[in-house]
Amino acid sequence: MDLMHVVVAGHTLAVVERDDTHDPATGRALTGSWLWDSSLVLASHLATCSSARLQLQGATVLELGAGTGLPGIAAVACLSAARCVLTDVQPLLPGLRANVEANGLTAAQADVRELRWGDQLEPELTVDVVLMSDVFYDPEDMPAMAATLRGLWRHGGGGTVGWAASEVRDGVQECMDVLREQGFAVAEVDRVTRPLLRDPEQKAAFAVYRVSRR
Repeated sequence: MDLMHVVVAGHTLAVVERDDTHDPATGRALTGSWLWDSSLVLASHLATCSSARLQLQGATVLELGAGTGLPGIAAVACLSAARCVLTDVQPLLPGLRANVEANGLTAAQADVRELRWGDQLEPELTVDVVLMSDVFYDPEDMPAMAATLRGLWRHGGGGTVGWAASEVRDGVQECMDVLREQGFAVAEVDRVTRPLLRDPEQKAAFAVYRVSRR
C-alpha cells in the first residue's frame, strides 16, 4: 500500500493506492486501485471552472467508477459539496474507504457504495453532479453505463450535470458516440497536455467533457 499527496484548490489531499486488489474472476490487478492522470485533470478542472464550482456548492456528488475517489473526495474536502457517493466494484471499496479516512471525511460526507454499470441505486437518492474519470475505454460498456446514468439523472432546471475527463486515445470518441445514441449530450470543454504522473518525461493529452441529458 502506498500513500501519495496531491494538491487541489490549495488543499493537500492524500491518495492511498493498494497493490493487493484483484479481480476475483480473473486474478488480474484492478487498475482502479491506482490514481490515474484523468482524476487529477478532472479535479483540477472542477477547482478552476467557475460554473463547476457553482454547481458543486452544497451538492450531492456521485462518482462513477471512482477508483481511488480523488475527484469526489476533492468535491467535498475542497470545493464545498455537501456529500459524495463513491461507487465502484466491490473489490475496490476498501481502498475507497481508506481514502475517505485518509482525508478526514466522515461517513455522512463520503458514502462508499458498490455499483456495477447497468445496476441502479435507490430511486430516492438525489444526485446533483456526476463525476467520471477515465471510464471511456470500451464502447461495449457504454450502454450499461448509460442505463445507470439514466437512473441517477434529474431533469429540468437545476437538474443533474455530469463532468468527465479522459486521456485522448483510440476508442474514446466511439464511447462518446454510443453515449449520444443513448440519449446524452457530451461536449468537450477543455483539453490539456501534461506530463504523466508515473512517467513525467512523457506527456499525454487529456480532455474534459460536460455531460447532460437530452
